[in-house]
Amino acid sequence: MTMQSFENSPQITEIKNVLRELFLSMGDGLKNAWLAFYDWLRNVPLPVPPTMLKLFSNNKANLIIFFVFAAYLIFINIKTFTLFAADKKHAVKKRGRIPESRLFRHMWLGGAPGAGLAMLFCRHKTHHKNFTVTVIVLLAVQLVLFSFILGFLGFWTFF
Repeated sequence: MTMQSFENSPQITEIKNVLRELFLSMGDGLKNAWLAFYDWLRNVPLPVPPTMLKLFSNNKANLIIFFVFAAYLIFINIKTFTLFAADKKHAVKKRGRIPESRLFRHMWLGGAPGAGLAMLFCRHKTHHKNFTVTVIVLLAVQLVLFSFILGFLGFWTFF
């Protein structure tokens, strides 16, 4: 039996027809699902009322999250500042230093403002390009992110 006669056999033709019908029905199902989703999306009222934007319907929960997040930011920035200051002190006295990976980790966990202040006041790590660039970029990103989160939580706490 040659390859061409095998491809034209009735069994192969039947399998091709079954697969074609299967894919066409799957396509119809996806099309119907998309149309249903599109109809639902068109009926969503825009703009969304402010009450739907609340993280929680409980204002007390928003207030608690606001203060916990603010306390975390204060804590991590004070800790990052003290780590940079301690590293500067250790560098001056030529004692054991704090690993740079630990300093970077604290900056990434939200302590970029504290690291930036420590670099200004203690004049530490200011000649290291990787620290100065990382602090500047993280400071910009974190200030925008933190102001959005704290502002969003604080704003909805009082409504």
